[in-house]
Amino acid sequence: MTELILSNARMPDGRIADISIDQGIITHIGSSGHAERVINCRNRLCIPAATDIHVHMRDGSQAAKETWKTGTQAAAAGGVATVVDQPNTIPPMESVENFTKRVSLASKESFCHFGINGSVTENADIPGLIQAGVLAFGEMFAAPSSYGNALTVDVIRDSLKILADYNMLVTVHAEEVKDGEVHSLAEHSHSRPISGELKTIRLVQDLAPSGAKLHICHVSSAEVFDTIKGSFEVAPHHLFLSYEETTPENTFWKMNPPLRSKKERLLLMENVSKIPVIASDHAPHTIQEKSQAFSAAPSGIPGVETMLPLLMNAVAERKITLDDVLAKTVTNPCSILGIPAPSLTPGSRADFAVYADTPVKISGESLHSRCGWTPYEGMPGLFPTTTVIGGVSAWHDGEFTRGGGRMWSNTHASQLRRKE
Repeated sequence: MTELILSNARMPDGRIADISIDQGIITHIGSSGHAERVINCRNRLCIPAATDIHVHMRDGSQAAKETWKTGTQAAAAGGVATVVDQPNTIPPMESVENFTKRVSLASKESFCHFGINGSVTENADIPGLIQAGVLAFGEMFAAPSSYGNALTVDVIRDSLKILADYNMLVTVHAEEVKDGEVHSLAEHSHSRPISGELKTIRLVQDLAPSGAKLHICHVSSAEVFDTIKGSFEVAPHHLFLSYEETTPENTFWKMNPPLRSKKERLLLMENVSKIPVIASDHAPHTIQEKSQAFSAAPSGIPGVETMLPLLMNAVAERKITLDDVLAKTVTNPCSILGIPAPSLTPGSRADFAVYADTPVKISGESLHSRCGWTPYEGMPGLFPTTTVIGGVSAWHDGEFTRGGGRMWSNTHASQLRRKE
């Protein structure tokens, strides 16, 4: 007997069919027989679940902001099946010991698939981390940000050479920061200007040896696109928010890179077809921390649960195509990471989300991140009613179930050696 059937699911091409699942794999799409469990999708749209290539799951000494349990529950409730955790944790992912402890914690608590990146710092044990199973490296900080110190040119150059020798992906936080305190969102944007983002991307690309695998994180302006030689991502907050659309000192909209002007935001949306990856940069802080004076409040916002609902609502409003959303949140992220992308075909890993018929107003109270707030308060979002992860209905009708997630690691752990 089939383990799970999702009946009456609407495929992206409009076809209504049943999806049969056994041992985490789609076994058949079409008419179905008996199953241990049947979920009626009521002709709702079903699409492959997303991979969020950029999250900060906090936990440990930062558990008040987020934990692996709450962060991955938020991911599942937002239609995300895989999260990739960035290494500027406390402690950072510089050593095999720190990495192994974080893997153990994530394995016990995560409600979805996960990968953990290794740190790029002067003290990082790059060969050891590769052998231990990091998925990639970075975000490598070419400018300071929350819990991440800017690296020197020499450390960037030397690290990129080693990572290229191992054929490892490295993700880059590229900014330039001007001196002085900032007291508003506009000042914050001017202190970390687009010109500095452009300059730093060029610097890192010039320092990288031939064959280096670079991915630029959270690009904030369409002006930067043509300069980037490899892959890159854009965060939803740069597509949907601007500093002119809130109060000047709203610390809950403070992040790095900063929000740009409404003109820049609209230009970014106009060029959305050129964006290869959309990633949340989910970086939660507590309400108490964000309620400090602007210059003292940390940068970062929650976003893993709202990324797909915002994008799916934009699809409904015909601002972006469904094909674009699937490319930017499913196919391309998986390709860049070197992991198989889920699809609605027999034999594929059963990672998919079934979306509600109508949008709702986003509310921090109804979301699942431990931080308890959202910068998208009151905006429309189209949320999934069901998210299947590894063949398990991780999120269905307001309830969570663990058991379908797995860890993704690099493919070099079993044959650690540099390229000749």
